[in-house]
Parts: sequence; C-alpha cells; structure tokens
Amino acid sequence: MQEFATLSSMVSAMWLTVAILAAGYARTRNRSAWAWFLLTAILGPIAAFLLVVWPPLPVEQSTISTTS
Repeated sequence: MQEFATLSSMVSAMWLTVAILAAGYARTRNRSAWAWFLLTAILGPIAAFLLVVWPPLPVEQSTISTTS
C-alpha cells in the first residue's frame, strides 16, 4: 500500500510541474498563463500538447500614440 502512496505523490508532483511549465510557456506564446495552468492541471499533458501545437497569438499593438 505504501508503494501506491509513493507513486501517487510522484505522479501528482509531475502533473503539477507540467502545469507550471505550461503556464510559463503560454506567456511566451502571448496566452494567459493562469488559464493554461488551470487547463493543464485539469487535462494534464493533453492541454500542454495543445499549447505547443496551436500557433501563438499575435502581439497586440499599443493604441497610445506618441504624437507631439
């Protein structure tokens, strides 16, 4: 029974690590880090795979003009 508890805690730690890494990677692709953290925490590697496969969002241009 103790082997199951050890395996369970290792899988949980790896699942959380993947979610944290996905959140960091989501930022580099102009996506919400919190949303992808939660998606990956729920769906696991499936959400991380989708994050990698989908194209990044375009960078938004600033609407503030610097005319003098």
